[in-house]
Amino acid sequence: MKSFHLAFAVLALAASGLQAQTAPAVKVDIKPLKFANVQTPQFQASNVPSRNWRPKDWLEIDMEFDIKLPTTAGGRNGSLSSMTVNYYLAMSTTTKDGRRQVIKGAIEYVDIPASERCHALAYVSPAMLRRILEKDTFQPSDVTGWGVEVIVEGQRVAGDGSIKGPWWEKADGLAINDNTMLPKKDTPFAILWGDYDVGVKNK
Repeated sequence: MKSFHLAFAVLALAASGLQAQTAPAVKVDIKPLKFANVQTPQFQASNVPSRNWRPKDWLEIDMEFDIKLPTTAGGRNGSLSSMTVNYYLAMSTTTKDGRRQVIKGAIEYVDIPASERCHALAYVSPAMLRRILEKDTFQPSDVTGWGVEVIVEGQRVAGDGSIKGPWWEKADGLAINDNTMLPKKDTPFAILWGDYDVGVKNK
């Protein structure tokens, strides 16, 4: 009886381990990232004081992609409940000790429709750009390299980059600035562009 219980426990443990290692049944096709210099939008409102201010430069990251789901998950008519995108941007500046400045961010997107072109947006604020670039202006050429990872159910299901391989893991020569990106909903662009981009999880 003891040997039966032991064998059953071993089989159950092996099955749970296999289940944990099984990749989610979703395929993600990522297009090269697009970078843009976008200025703070200006809106008009009544019954509030008028203030003079100068719009500043934001870095906008636009990731075009599409996903494919199995028929058991809805196929072409299905949607993926959530996925996290890890962004890595190598910038044109270095620290005093010669390490390349890297902007890193992780954003969780939700309700992604299958089998249609999608866009995921992320932003870096003017204040963060000034700290890293040490200047008030930004140009897309200030991004010298990029990489992305797509995580679903805790597992990496896709990735891409301007340089082959996970260059961001070579941390010795890099100055990683973590949590330096914002989802669109946390920026002045939150109300713009309708259904152009996929939604973001509310914290």
